[in-house]
Amino acid sequence: MGIFGGLFTKHTPTVSDMTKNFTIDIQGDCFIINGSRLEVPMHIDALTAVLGEPRRVSFKTKPEDREILEKLHGMPVTDRVNYTWDKQGLMCYTHNGKVVNTFGICMQPSDNKSPSNPKGLFGGTVLIGGQPWFPLIMQGRDCDVMRELNFGEYLLTAEYTDFDQDDSTRTERDFTGIEIQLKGF
Repeated sequence: MGIFGGLFTKHTPTVSDMTKNFTIDIQGDCFIINGSRLEVPMHIDALTAVLGEPRRVSFKTKPEDREILEKLHGMPVTDRVNYTWDKQGLMCYTHNGKVVNTFGICMQPSDNKSPSNPKGLFGGTVLIGGQPWFPLIMQGRDCDVMRELNFGEYLLTAEYTDFDQDDSTRTERDFTGIEIQLKGF
């Protein structure tokens, strides 16, 4: 491979064998990971108890951005921290380092190069209300770069891998993943 072998290659996340037997079922008022009931918002300790210790990525919030973020989310933004379970392909966002306001399932590689993106991909089953996620997401609202689905108390978003693709040709593999957040959060 030589002295520079692998130095300039792009890292492509792979599906984790760890999650092949995982099931995440998004209900209208909670989501269930392998039988453990979780809700957004929740304290990070609840996710850590189910998934193990995450990798932590902190973000500095400029004063001018803080005001915009607080208006957008209707809550104080004091210590933005994202937590990532690299091997499981899962992640979450917080505005204060403790309370999870968004939970994410990464199923395909993304062009988003955020340092908090998982290094692996979720390889298990995702359900919405006990049904396969894809047909329900496709019933949601098209927002040019993603689909949004209001489901019970939650807003589910699923981003496209190709924004120019014709919607009628999309499959499950054409989405990078799903994020779960409380409506209006």
